Amino acid sequence: MRRLNTLAFLLIIFAGMLWLALRLYPELPAWQRQLAQAGWHDGTITATFDKQVAAAVPADTPVERALNGVLYALTADTGPQVRSGCPGWLFLSEETGYSPDAERHLSQRLQLTRLLIAEFRQRGIVLLAVPVPDKAEMAAAQLCGMRVAMQAADRRHTWHQRSASLPLPQVDLAAGWRQPGYWRTDSHWNRGGATAAASRVAIVIQSLLPLAPPTPIRLHVNDSAHIRPGDLVHLAGISTNQPPFGPLPDLDYDIRLDIARSGGLLDDSASPYLMLAGSSYSTNTDFLAYLQTALQQEVIQQSAAGSGFAGSLLTLLQQHPARLQDIRLLIWEWPLRALYQPLTAAETAYLNAASGAAPLSTGAH
Repeated sequence: MRRLNTLAFLLIIFAGMLWLALRLYPELPAWQRQLAQAGWHDGTITATFDKQVAAAVPADTPVERALNGVLYALTADTGPQVRSGCPGWLFLSEETGYSPDAERHLSQRLQLTRLLIAEFRQRGIVLLAVPVPDKAEMAAAQLCGMRVAMQAADRRHTWHQRSASLPLPQVDLAAGWRQPGYWRTDSHWNRGGATAAASRVAIVIQSLLPLAPPTPIRLHVNDSAHIRPGDLVHLAGISTNQPPFGPLPDLDYDIRLDIARSGGLLDDSASPYLMLAGSSYSTNTDFLAYLQTALQQEVIQQSAAGSGFAGSLLTLLQQHPARLQDIRLLIWEWPLRALYQPLTAAETAYLNAASGAAPLSTGAH
């Protein structure tokens, strides 16, 4: 199979080179004049060459999409950021591979977590952690033989073991999880997974503090299905592949949330005391809508895609501390795959400020 993949790859490469040469041949006289004016020492000759090639290669065409599709169909090649599992199933490479310096990054994030717990306690806020397991673990039946590094496979267990001594309530989403719970071509929960996660979080919240009288909240579902563009398809560079040479797209539907307030004068300015500060799992899956429905309570959204481990929390503390004024419980959702990644600039700055006995944040009350 490896030889077949290599042969297919070489055939496609040589076919592309031949096609490019045929495209460039009519422009050869103009090329000679431009290249004669360029120089080797200052790099202008390569810059000129690159511009000419870029101009000769047309933008996205059906032929180009078909060639990409053939390459994917023959080799399942999805690039360095994405890996292929069962037919049509895609996974993030960072969820399955080995992470250098994982132990150092884990230790730093445990220290960061201790500081965050203390900071929110000073504000009278309960911090509830919702670490989101990897899709590669939760939808393991769809890996179809894909190898997962031992370090990645043990990530969730390692976190719970190392964080067990922290005064931090956490939601275990993996226990009793119904596979798959994730989109085939996306790294996030599907509708079933988001609903299950919200139900699990709601149960833990109800055990932590008494809730206000319920606010009637109803979820309305639009049965008309539409294609959902998967983030993994875009990362893999196969979003424009012609069927059947790419994964079939996921089908999704829209939902709408109705919150029945009492109609009083202060309703529009009412201040819920629950806040969700999470990652793209909170913004891209309608998780907030399912959580509010499960709780029958309004929850303030303070999540941001790409926030990683603590990005949303640090943004709150350092840029919008006033928004925490009436919050009693903060739901901290973050993807476990961020655990072993290098710290962000914001995370590093927060740790450095604490180590230097500088104020950890501004706007404390």
